[in-house]
Amino acid sequence: MSTTDKYYMMRSLEKALFVVETMATRSKWELKDLSAACSIPKGTLQRILRTLEDLGYVRQVERGGAYALSLKFYKLGKQIASQSSIVPMVQPIMLKLRDKVNETVNLSTLSGVDMVVIHQIASHHALQMDSIIGTSFPASLSASGIAFLAFLPEEDLRAFIKDLRRTNADIDSEKIIWLYKEIEDAREKGIGLDFEELFKGIRCIAAPVFDDAGNIVATLSCSVPTVRLDRALSQKLLREIPAAAEEASKLFEAPHRPFHFDMEEISNRLIAP
Repeated sequence: MSTTDKYYMMRSLEKALFVVETMATRSKWELKDLSAACSIPKGTLQRILRTLEDLGYVRQVERGGAYALSLKFYKLGKQIASQSSIVPMVQPIMLKLRDKVNETVNLSTLSGVDMVVIHQIASHHALQMDSIIGTSFPASLSASGIAFLAFLPEEDLRAFIKDLRRTNADIDSEKIIWLYKEIEDAREKGIGLDFEELFKGIRCIAAPVFDDAGNIVATLSCSVPTVRLDRALSQKLLREIPAAAEEASKLFEAPHRPFHFDMEEISNRLIAP
């Protein structure tokens, strides 16, 4: 292979990776929009997309329609996450939290408009809420998502809302207003909650994990079957989940953030029929 050919191959790889990175900012892309966003001619972009599609990294949402990244990236992400610094650092804290509350503990982060589970420690219960590592779920409906969105920079939050409106036809102004209220509540209390909005019969509590710059990097959460969620367990979760997330944040030398909430009031909401 000549020096010229080698340089061409590297440029092709650079373009393909730029396309992948751009596609990751939305759940799906029309060809013309992706071409404009990447500043790549449609013909060249189609060849890149077809190659990625043949390799299993890209799929068409519908024949002749929009393109989206495939779950193959989630599988790669799962492998990478298992070797990254955050998972081995936080795992002992997750194990300790699981042993204290005997509920499944999830470590999740934001990807596009979804949260992705990057690690999990399962409970010992026969009835448990387990997710495969790499599983994604809507950030706008989940305790983990709300806890994450609450601490995004305002510019990133606006971009999230814009993408959410574009990719979900069910999101109207009333739901956006509700979401902003939940985000404001989570920002004040330092916890995100969901009351079966995501899964029927499952309620969830999540707390944010920050890095040394004070940026949100992940959430720790427990999803609990409603039939098992009594006053004692709900209050234990409300104590232990934020404490575990704060302990994890300290590992990254995050600045202290004081949060306050009425445990009795939230516990009553969590156990209400």
